[in-house]
Amino acid sequence: MVDLHTLCMGCMGNNEGRDVCPHCGYEEAMRPQPEDCLPLRTLLQNRYLVGRLLERNGEGIGYIGYDTVSDGPVYIREFMPYRLCGRNPETGFLQEFPGCEVPFKEAKIEFLEHSRNVARLRELPVMVPIYDIFQQNHTAYVISEWTEHITLAEYVERSGGRLEWNAARALFMPVLSGLSDLYQAGVRHLGLSPDNLIITQSGKMKLWGFCVRSVRQTGTQLEPELFRGCAAVEQYSEPNKISQATDVYSFTAVLFYALTGELPQEAVKRRNDGRLLIPTNILKQIPPHIVTALANGLQVEPDRRTQTFERLRAELSAAPTVTMVLNEVAAPPKASPAQRKREALAEQEKRGVPNYVWGIVSCVVAAAVFLTIALIWMNRGGEEAPVSSGQSSAASVSSTSSQEDSSQASAVPGETIDMPNLVGENFEDAQKAAQENGKYQVLMSTEEFNDTVAEGHIISQVPKYAEGEKLPEGSVIAVIVSKGPENRPLPAIAGLSLTEASAQLTANGFVPVKGSETYSSEYPEGRVIGYESFTEGDSLPQGTSIRIIVSKGPDPSASSSNP
Repeated sequence: MVDLHTLCMGCMGNNEGRDVCPHCGYEEAMRPQPEDCLPLRTLLQNRYLVGRLLERNGEGIGYIGYDTVSDGPVYIREFMPYRLCGRNPETGFLQEFPGCEVPFKEAKIEFLEHSRNVARLRELPVMVPIYDIFQQNHTAYVISEWTEHITLAEYVERSGGRLEWNAARALFMPVLSGLSDLYQAGVRHLGLSPDNLIITQSGKMKLWGFCVRSVRQTGTQLEPELFRGCAAVEQYSEPNKISQATDVYSFTAVLFYALTGELPQEAVKRRNDGRLLIPTNILKQIPPHIVTALANGLQVEPDRRTQTFERLRAELSAAPTVTMVLNEVAAPPKASPAQRKREALAEQEKRGVPNYVWGIVSCVVAAAVFLTIALIWMNRGGEEAPVSSGQSSAASVSSTSSQEDSSQASAVPGETIDMPNLVGENFEDAQKAAQENGKYQVLMSTEEFNDTVAEGHIISQVPKYAEGEKLPEGSVIAVIVSKGPENRPLPAIAGLSLTEASAQLTANGFVPVKGSETYSSEYPEGRVIGYESFTEGDSLPQGTSIRIIVSKGPDPSASSSNP
């Protein structure tokens, strides 16, 4: 058990009673907590110790904290919209300003609902898990896992000011898949930036900085927090147009920053000139199909922008071999070239565009793209080459994608390798082995629930494995990765402490929530009686919120009534 008196309020490490923490350098006497924040060492729920202020915005305040039950650091988020309320310094309670009672209540409901929705997605690898949500001090709190990390901005700075595409791909593509899953579950981020994407000690990138939508747009009762260069134009002036394409813009802006070392100009300023300025010496190092994806994702007007994360992922993976693999995944396995051509023509006609128009557009755009690339490459190194962010058609993406990804330039044409059998292997191990081999790549096309294949392992691959089959060097193998069984049985928790029961549920993919308290002669006070709405062994989807009944001990009125 850690001595709470020797905990550093800056990092929650043991400072051994010193004035200056030997781990993080925090000096409590020299860095007092702001008056409108919770005082240092405030105890919430008789469990969570409040440490120093980390950050704040129009929604609330973030603190580092310590869970005295699990003996570890946590992140504490307090709902505290300073436009609507203040804090009583004696009690710590929040008090609405006169006339702000209704908007405060509405904003708190939004905060709780948003936090619960985010908590349900804790099984996604890109999420920082939420452990607890409760109300106290006339406000609400969210307790999340604390993980040592640096921001993407710090990571890029330490990496020399920008990342190569191969390094960025390993960080960004898993997050792209996670964001797609978020939207399928009805959750938006709307605040992606180099400071809200974090790199953990394991080298993985995770999402950070979730807030209510009211903070991610102008014109609400809360103070807006829009990240310069990353916020889409509709967040400033047209909130009714906020959609998945809004987060696509922010994600693409952060990727642009990682690859170039600079953020795009603010969206509202780019309405008059939508070009993206990239120094020519840097532009030469970015694969052409990535430049096209950046231009499409950073369209200023939302209706001209890449609309979904899945589409953006396809464009970022649009090198020739990847495009071939994705087409094989999507198309019927034995469709002939003639049949595929007829289907493509039929799809064009459905959109109401005559076939000859598509042919003319393809030729014109392809010619324009090759001319642009030629002009860019003729520029002197160090000058800034404008990359047009005008609407790119499918034809232009296809044309620029014909340029080889620099990561594949070492492959010798005509050479082949034995096709590996990846089915059943751990995806990360297979990807690492491919990187070490250097003769092929392994990319995830999607994730699916599967009752027989373990979580994180490969369900299938394209091209399919066949004994003795050869594969051209530099090829990409697209795989489907298992998310494990969607439905899992509720574990036995009766008699456990609330912490132990929560840990059991979390390990099985559920979101534990403390429910009602009731008297019990069978279970001592603080012990779990069971589930509120379910029974042990019930099979439920991962991410389901489970309310736990906790014992208050024997009913005192029952004992006093006995003679």
